Amino acid sequence: MRTIITDEIVQYYVVNKELEMSAGKVAAQVAHVADKITYLQKGAEKYEEWHSKDHPKIILVAKEKELRKLIALGWVHVIDNGRTEIPSGSLTVVGCKPDYKSVLQPVVKRYQLYR
Repeated sequence: MRTIITDEIVQYYVVNKELEMSAGKVAAQVAHVADKITYLQKGAEKYEEWHSKDHPKIILVAKEKELRKLIALGWVHVIDNGRTEIPSGSLTVVGCKPDYKSVLQPVVKRYQLYR
């Protein structure tokens, strides 16, 4: 029997769709943001609850303008150093601290899933 979760703790990552990054580059950039968030959140109650369960992560895409709005809301971000595919100083990905889906969904509802 499947358990229905009404308001689980989730985490969103939003990739800058204006950059032409390979899937591998996107994966690395999301990992960088995840590392930063883990470092900042270790011991936080929601983080610990999220991490002790399935810790769902949802990857979305949006334009850089939208990513900058999320940064203004306190989301964590990565600026690339330009070693491989994209210019130095490019804003690649933003991610949020784990929180209830009901809190985060209104913020990200207009963004599309990364494919």
